[in-house]
Amino acid sequence: MEWRIKNVGVTYIKGNMGGNTIALLSGTEISEEGLLEKAVLALQDTHLCCLEGGIIYPSSDKTSLRVRMIGRASKKFISACGGFTQVLGTSIGSGELLANFDFGPFGPLTMTPKTDGSLVRLEIQLDQITLTTKTDMTSFLNELRQDAIEPIELDEIKAVRAGKFLVLCADEFMSRFNPSEIKELSPQVRDILIKLQSIFLDQYPQASLDFALYDLHWKRSGNFGRIVFPHCLSAGIIEPACGTGTVAICAALKLLGLLNTTGNSEGLSVKFESGGGSYLGGPDVTTAFMYIKR
Repeated sequence: MEWRIKNVGVTYIKGNMGGNTIALLSGTEISEEGLLEKAVLALQDTHLCCLEGGIIYPSSDKTSLRVRMIGRASKKFISACGGFTQVLGTSIGSGELLANFDFGPFGPLTMTPKTDGSLVRLEIQLDQITLTTKTDMTSFLNELRQDAIEPIELDEIKAVRAGKFLVLCADEFMSRFNPSEIKELSPQVRDILIKLQSIFLDQYPQASLDFALYDLHWKRSGNFGRIVFPHCLSAGIIEPACGTGTVAICAALKLLGLLNTTGNSEGLSVKFESGGGSYLGGPDVTTAFMYIKR
């Protein structure tokens, strides 16, 4: 995790999570008028060059904060972002948030950021020199389930709609390309993905620019599959790792019967490879742990 602190009208903390750059902005320094427009501008390449951002507000409760998350691709407030919570947790555990924003908790703890969507539980742990943040994404999974998780078909290609997410298995069009073209997201592959996303948004206006692409052809032992998130290819916005997208993929795999949850009394841990391409960063591993509710 790398941090850069500057003052360009608003104090910010810039962090990296799984190849994604994410900015935390101090809500005490931004007026409510034109708030979204200001935050979206701050994320652009001409400014902070980040894929997601979050406006952080102080709370009287030492174990909670109020946050508003923004997606650069959608140019909207978003309900959840796994990478954002990881950067936030690290900024809290390292003391950067308190030192630079003059508010917020410090050190290892369990806390609950209050978001526009719902409550998200963070567990921040410090083991000697290793700082770990665990994010409970149950509220986001419930959001997907309420909106529906269902099989769909786009231009004769099978996919899954997980709430606002389009979830697509690369096997559905792998026969048209060699594996390296898909891994590198060649121009031809991009054209197909852009077309499918356009059809998806036409059919489901309530959806957003949330796109999860996966296959189950892992390269490194112990992993379940590979993932990438071409949220807005036309604007060059691709995430090598995405917490909400990983939850959407797990929901789709469960729907398709590709996750065996029988006999797992404690839960199921699933690891996905991400990144590793010439411009995708990594390689990294994203781990989703699912508690089995009987």
